[in-house]
Amino acid sequence: MLKEFKSGYIRLVEYDVTEKQLDVRFENSTTLAYKGVPAWIFEKICNDPSPKSFWEDNIRDEYSHTTPKKKASDTSSLNSLKNLFGEN
Repeated sequence: MLKEFKSGYIRLVEYDVTEKQLDVRFENSTTLAYKGVPAWIFEKICNDPSPKSFWEDNIRDEYSHTTPKKKASDTSSLNSLKNLFGEN
């Protein structure tokens, strides 16, 4: 599951239901990943009026860090840039 934000500190959240992993991408392109996150947390951050505040209050220090997953969204962004600027 994936949610993109057009503006703000958090730009993308991606959730792997099977592994209960939440990846959070920030405006500076850094991605942090958290394990053991229940699905309702993903739903809440997607619908919260302030995803940054929700992340700070409910995720940042509450769940263990893990390695971010490389998702299709990462490669599709790269492909979009290649299509726009060429492969050189």
